[in-house]
Amino acid sequence: MEIQQLLSKYMLEISKVRDEKSLYTAVSEILKKIVSFSVLNVFNQNNLVFSEPEGQHIEKEIFSDYLPWIEQRLYPTFLPLENGYIGLIPVFKANKLLSTIVIETTEEPTAEVVDYIQLLSYLSGITLENLRLIDFVDKAREYFESIINLSNDGIVVLNELKEIEFTNSKAKDNLKDNTELLREIIDRIENNEEFFEVETHKSFFSISVKQVNLLGEKKVLVNIRNITSEKEVQKLKELDKIKTNFIANISHELRTPLAAIKAYVETMLNMPMSQEEIHEFLDVVYSQSIRLEELLSDLLDFSQLESHTMKILKESVNICEIIEHSIETLENMAKEKDVTVEYNCSNLEIKCDRKRIEQVIVNLLSNAIKFSDQAKEKRFVRIDVLDEGEIVKIIVEDNGIGIPESAFDKIFERFYRVDNELTYAVPGTGLGLAIVKEIVELHEGNILVESEVGKYTKFIVTLPKN
Repeated sequence: MEIQQLLSKYMLEISKVRDEKSLYTAVSEILKKIVSFSVLNVFNQNNLVFSEPEGQHIEKEIFSDYLPWIEQRLYPTFLPLENGYIGLIPVFKANKLLSTIVIETTEEPTAEVVDYIQLLSYLSGITLENLRLIDFVDKAREYFESIINLSNDGIVVLNELKEIEFTNSKAKDNLKDNTELLREIIDRIENNEEFFEVETHKSFFSISVKQVNLLGEKKVLVNIRNITSEKEVQKLKELDKIKTNFIANISHELRTPLAAIKAYVETMLNMPMSQEEIHEFLDVVYSQSIRLEELLSDLLDFSQLESHTMKILKESVNICEIIEHSIETLENMAKEKDVTVEYNCSNLEIKCDRKRIEQVIVNLLSNAIKFSDQAKEKRFVRIDVLDEGEIVKIIVEDNGIGIPESAFDKIFERFYRVDNELTYAVPGTGLGLAIVKEIVELHEGNILVESEVGKYTKFIVTLPKN
């Protein structure tokens, strides 16, 4: 066979190769074209790895003493036997023996055939080395992918277009369960943020981003750690702390009116007083008892919030009457704070729990009055009622001290109070707005807040009419 034909035949057979076994099958087919043999065995580190025909072996004792010499020489050798020859063909690359082909033949090949066999063994060595390298790379990739996929952190690689090129198993789960997470991550990356936290409707994630250069291309390596459990533990600790502070705060709140009532009653019992003085003292006792009633009402509502037992009883009512009554209830407070209360409401019937909706209006109105800005010459609270078809909007707006934007999501949480030196002097349990939100949502409505520190605060309550 001419060398050109040999190379063509080799390329044809080698195109079918997928592993070592198929390589040896291809080599066997090519060898049959240049030398006649009855049995072909392949040894790798003295272990038989292939035979043709399958199951037939050449006695190793015949040639084993020559194997070290073949490894050193790296050239085909044919040993004479009584009835033929044993051919030892090294499969090698550079100076490294990769395996040894042993054939049993009845004729001694010519020098030209041996040269062909030498070329074949060298080409097979290159192919075998590549197969082993590919197998090593595949196993290494599988090994590292297994490690990466076992990681508790999600790993994502993005290209320059912010498209996903790789995700491990954890990242796939995170992105599948939290569809908004990837968009949030990309937005933060575009803002050049490297470490940040993202809260979705289901979970809380800590994200770290690193710009890297892989194979000459710029990539973005994103590490996603689910810290929901840690956040929940942190929230529980914060809640325990808040509850402790709440107990201390409510104890103080209860003690203050009780101490005032006790002091005034003791004075009335132990000192001669005029009718006018008695009336004045009774006014104080009455106002403090009202304060006690409010605190106890908050505690009862808090208990219902915790146990999810708060209920509403709907009836047809005129919302304007509720607002007017709420304003009357807080008339004295507004006068003390020098706050003007305005309202705009036309007769409007809705179905709601009269008592609970009045509780909402009184709470929002009293907060607006209590947190009025005493530095301003004119202080006001305005209530607007808007009829919008199937729904009604109640807007309570003031020009008080305002609420920082960072507190918008927290002010409706139980026990939360804005940490502001202007709020310290105002008594309260931190339950009011949490109760308001619960009542509004029980009516299938919602409540929003808009505010700017030092300028205004606006609460918008939306309720269905029926």
